Amino acid sequence: MEKKTASVPAAKIKKSDFERSRYLTGVFFLVPATVLSFIFVIIPLINVIRYSFYEWNGISDDMLWVGLQNFKTLPTTEGFWQMCISTLIFAFGSTALIVLFSFIVAMALDSKNRNRVSRAVYRTAWFFPCILSGSVVGILWRIMYNYNNGMINKTLKGMGLSPVNWLETYGLTNVAIIIAAVWFQMGLCIVIFLAGLQSISTEINEAAAIDGANEGQIRRHIIVPLMAPSITINVLTTSIAAFKMYEMPWLISNGLPGYSTRLLTQRIHFFGIESAKFGLGSAMAVLLILVITAISLVQLVVLRKREDIY
Repeated sequence: MEKKTASVPAAKIKKSDFERSRYLTGVFFLVPATVLSFIFVIIPLINVIRYSFYEWNGISDDMLWVGLQNFKTLPTTEGFWQMCISTLIFAFGSTALIVLFSFIVAMALDSKNRNRVSRAVYRTAWFFPCILSGSVVGILWRIMYNYNNGMINKTLKGMGLSPVNWLETYGLTNVAIIIAAVWFQMGLCIVIFLAGLQSISTEINEAAAIDGANEGQIRRHIIVPLMAPSITINVLTTSIAAFKMYEMPWLISNGLPGYSTRLLTQRIHFFGIESAKFGLGSAMAVLLILVITAISLVQLVVLRKREDIY
């Protein structure tokens, strides 16, 4: 006769003291971050959405309900479509170049031919711009782009070339702020790519080499596919940061010439702070949030599909 054993539900299994203490420790560390996120992210986000339906100067207690009127007014404001185009150019241009160059630099820094000391120095040098504030980077690059006394134009003159008006030329100024953004944001992407490269087992590359694959084929068919998760992270974080960037592009070009380098974040500041049109600025902020969310979701779906393929 078989002996029946009663199965104990998983929920009724008593947890050990270690598991309980680990769980409580995790909750303890999560609570401060959750409270701060609620105070400084969730509540302001809800308020911005609420203010976008009002006409308000941001100071008085008088708030006039206007419904969707602020959103209808946005396309008719001066330079709106030019700022949308300049924001997209800056975001997509800087994201593409940052991810591409970061991957190339990470591959070079991961080379086993370098000694440990020089690799550490190079990695520190590439990461250094990330610890600077956007304001410092903006002022630094504006000085370098100066037509008469900037380091870049002086270098061009020393090579016998004509100086370039980096900050007052349509199209070229967009390139100038994208170059500064690439220098500013590459460091963090390089660190993420290096972590991904170092997680790839050397046995995979050695097996491919034994099968006759050359260095280029190994990088194209093995390293790049295995780096798909790192590429996804870098594309998402870099594009979101580019759409939200304010101080660095503004300090370099002041939005000139015309509205060609003026971003939506700068216009939000103009409406909300300088013009006391808090409702209109909030509506533009909501629009920017929706654009960032939509683009990020598309990127996530496309890039995650690529991860699943490999």
